[in-house]
Amino acid sequence: MLLGLPPENGCHQENPAPVRILFAAHQFFPEHRAGTEVLTLGLARAMRVRGHEARVFAAKRSVPATDLPAGGVEDYDFEGVPVRRIGRPKESLSRPFRLNYANPDMAGAFSDYLRDFCPEIVHFMHLQGLSADAVPVARASGVPIVYTATDFWAVCPVVDLRRHDGEMCSGPDPGHCLRCLASRQPASRLARLAEHTPAPVLRAADALSRVSRLPKLLPLRQVRDLSERPAYIRERVNSLDRVIAPTRLTRDLLVRNGVRPELVEVSHYGIDTSNVAPSRRGEGSSPDFRFGFIGTLGPHKGCDLLVRAVRSLPRRMDVSLDIYGSDRGFEGFEAKLRRLAGDDVRISFLGTFPPEGIGDVLADMDALIVPSRWYENTPLVVYAAFAAGVPVVATDLGGLSEVVEHEKNGLLFPLEDASELARCLERLAGELGLLGRLRGGIGPVKTIEENAEELLALYNSLVKRGTP
Repeated sequence: MLLGLPPENGCHQENPAPVRILFAAHQFFPEHRAGTEVLTLGLARAMRVRGHEARVFAAKRSVPATDLPAGGVEDYDFEGVPVRRIGRPKESLSRPFRLNYANPDMAGAFSDYLRDFCPEIVHFMHLQGLSADAVPVARASGVPIVYTATDFWAVCPVVDLRRHDGEMCSGPDPGHCLRCLASRQPASRLARLAEHTPAPVLRAADALSRVSRLPKLLPLRQVRDLSERPAYIRERVNSLDRVIAPTRLTRDLLVRNGVRPELVEVSHYGIDTSNVAPSRRGEGSSPDFRFGFIGTLGPHKGCDLLVRAVRSLPRRMDVSLDIYGSDRGFEGFEAKLRRLAGDDVRISFLGTFPPEGIGDVLADMDALIVPSRWYENTPLVVYAAFAAGVPVVATDLGGLSEVVEHEKNGLLFPLEDASELARCLERLAGELGLLGRLRGGIGPVKTIEENAEELLALYNSLVKRGTP
């Protein structure tokens, strides 16, 4: 069967039909609008523009508050894309940790939708919430399955590969993973206990959790669930037809943690450039130099480093910093940032903006700053900045440093080094010709349309490979 021809999996149609593509994600618009959701929506819309039938299946979190109970179903359209969402189990420390990666109820709901829609391709954009149990369900449908690793969920139970002690991580370890999970609930008794428990004791708890009778105790059952996570996910990821890694870093981390290397290909994201225009900020067009930050106002994004760096710049420097973002999911962090900014009138907090407003926001920036504390899987905003001709200053970490090339299309600074970040900002604002040189080093950016064409070619190659 080639895509676009009548399927042979029991879903008969009289005439050749457009390709039916199901994108599946951990969460979706309108409540959630981070990179994975933006990419999923962009690809679904691009496929539909080409005449294909693209839909989205997603989980819906219980936080923030939702009126959709666990297992509840809601169908709606978002910007012309049909969406089905299924309520996730209520999130709490007492919820079985296994439900984060093995949820038979979510898999059943996914199976029901596959029977209703009969897609010719299933493309997972994220498996958190859906759980890895969605993979064998898709496998049983007999259609090709693609997975884009938009972050590190397949390797890391807290997703960002940043350990509780601030060190970068390369894969799961029981002693560290327990502390990492506990650290995400800083006010909990579990967090205090894990913080003061030596790593050997935590590893001993991992061993005890495998004793058949003991895991009836909730704490040990949670430990066992955590220790079984890597092999459970790895087995299911290795049953996919293709894994797309947006960076070499992602590919290497997946392979290092047991994903078959022949499954993984590196392909950068495409972005919607329809709302992006060249920056209006020609060199020397304004006496002030405008830095910008766009992203979640959470600790992992490092905006506090940027605020400290700007505050350290001499007051005589005519610079400004515009901060765009929300602290949703990290409530209270914006208040911390505002306290850190103090009375510095050069720093402005401008909230959020609709996706179509990205062009206007970037057009008024001289440079975008991405001071992340974790292995970014190349934020879409970096590509958007490059599409607008705006250089980027970023943390010198894998992922970001594959795209932002030091002294070519941007500047890199060491992780957590606010003083070196300040030096980069000072150079940009004061070094004659640097901004123009960096702008000249920005190459072409892959569009969402080009990304969609690449995926259609991949889908067809997988269908042909599976044809007897």
